[in-house]
Amino acid sequence: MKVSSKTKKLVDVLNGYSGGKLKNIDDLSLLIEIAEVSGKDKLFYDIQFAAKYLNGLGKILQSNVSLTTSKGTSGNGTPQPSAEETRAKIMEEYKNNMTKLTVYLKDLLMEADENTKKEIEEKYLSLNRTSLVNLTTLIYDLSWLKRYYNSKRI
Repeated sequence: MKVSSKTKKLVDVLNGYSGGKLKNIDDLSLLIEIAEVSGKDKLFYDIQFAAKYLNGLGKILQSNVSLTTSKGTSGNGTPQPSAEETRAKIMEEYKNNMTKLTVYLKDLLMEADENTKKEIEEKYLSLNRTSLVNLTTLIYDLSWLKRYYNSKRI
């Protein structure tokens, strides 16, 4: 799939905004182009939103910071969940949103040509460790796109 000069310019600006931290520039460009050409702006917004949320949850899960800040009871008298319970809830939220994101990506890819669709599905949506790592880096890039768009709204 050919990427327009408009998309290339956006990705160049985004890469500068991120401090050169984007990892999947070509694939990110393809996804932006697919969304632009197909008119699936709302779906692509949902993809970015889910990616930014997943990126944040991933940072929490990777950190060694205690997930509970106080012991005892919450304001309504119920006991505070343990760190393990909190981590399990965050992990469940991560899994649910990862599933949601992959469904969104598959929906967006329905608008792509067969070669692009196959390439992106194999790289990011296959059920293996490599594609999960690749998807995590794509989530990182998409979260930068969401941050960039958020900065433009201010």
